Amino acid sequence: MTRTLTELSIREREHVISTVHREAEASGWSQLSNLRKSTLYSAWESQFNLTHATLKDGIMKGFDAAQGIPKKAEAEIQEEVATIFKMAGISTIEQAQMWTGKERADLLIGYTIKFPTHVIEIERADSWSEGLRQALWYQAAIFKAERRHVLPVLILFGNTTTERFEQVLSTCDHNHVTLSTHRLEIDGQLENNHSLGALINGQLLQN
Repeated sequence: MTRTLTELSIREREHVISTVHREAEASGWSQLSNLRKSTLYSAWESQFNLTHATLKDGIMKGFDAAQGIPKKAEAEIQEEVATIFKMAGISTIEQAQMWTGKERADLLIGYTIKFPTHVIEIERADSWSEGLRQALWYQAAIFKAERRHVLPVLILFGNTTTERFEQVLSTCDHNHVTLSTHRLEIDGQLENNHSLGALINGQLLQN
């Protein structure tokens, strides 16, 4: 059974974090392709028996901070998305902490704060597969902890191509994940058919 950071001793936690950060730096992490990053994540998951979410949210976000990487566009997009949901009268929890440790979902929305219906991951289009994986993991974690079904949503931003977007949409459909966009450009044009506005206003059902 995979573990989270809270299940490690202080010494083991420090060892794991320092090892992962050292190997990430040696690999030239910021320049790696998504496929290569995924390979490293899988290796660390196996080596340390940790969940993917623990590595991504609990360890690698710390690596970014240690490298002096400035606030990512993802954080700014997240603030905008949360504001849009709140203005629509939808209860929103930002950086919702999971019951398994230090992992945090980008957003939980629902009827009330205590009645979440959707878990949302916000991701750059070029790393969409990581966001999809996270959304599904959080959905499973919530069900395991509370026996409550929430629906996973992936919101993409950034830039992509029509061919890649169709691939993402097909993969999300296959995994029963709702795909939406916010400030996503496809072949240089702003994507509107799956925008956050279309999702909130029910227009996705008409496309």
